[in-house]
Amino acid sequence: MTGPGGDLAQQSEEFGQEMAGLLTATLPGLPFPPLEIVAYRTKTVIRPPARPERLPLYIKGIELASLELSVACQIDSFGQWLAVERSTYGLYAKVDRAPVLRIDYRHDMHTVPSAHVQVHGHRGALSHLLSQADHATPHDMAALHIPVGGARFRPCLEDFIQFLIAECKFDSKRQWRRHVEAGRERWRLRQAGAVARDLPEVAATELRSLGYEVTGPVTPIPERSPKVLRHW
Repeated sequence: MTGPGGDLAQQSEEFGQEMAGLLTATLPGLPFPPLEIVAYRTKTVIRPPARPERLPLYIKGIELASLELSVACQIDSFGQWLAVERSTYGLYAKVDRAPVLRIDYRHDMHTVPSAHVQVHGHRGALSHLLSQADHATPHDMAALHIPVGGARFRPCLEDFIQFLIAECKFDSKRQWRRHVEAGRERWRLRQAGAVARDLPEVAATELRSLGYEVTGPVTPIPERSPKVLRHW
């Protein structure tokens, strides 16, 4: 995504190519291309092709799991920048095609954290605690939505890829870390810009404290909703 302009198709294509480049530079044995862009009237969805639906993950050359990946995009409220409406990064075991864990983001979520982790498994001590609390599904850890920083500070795809390689020990390509760190830098710079657009007065105050000269816009910027700071 090179800059504003409000062109959903163009910005989605750039973002999709960036994601595809990251995947092919870090994970071996992926289909080509690893992602496709499906266009709808007001949004696009970036995801693996319908077949294989999820991307294969290998350990010592054997396919043992798969990566679920889906990112729905739209133009932001300024009418200029590509914004993620919802995203899912999931790890699935091949043995029973069951989910292991997922990192989800839903822009319009209200009852659970907009950005959260769901762990699909069972833990006796936790189940006991949830039972004592009269939880509706005490034996299902996936029923817990663990918050991970909200819309602006949620984990990115680069974080999830590094988790798969560094923590889970899935096969990787040489110099994968260089590509992950470069992508993470791009992501955080974009998020920093998004935070500044959300909270321009805060950004201006901080810049002035660093010695920058900052003047307000000729046309006043509409006050942003408190949801920016308060939404779970």
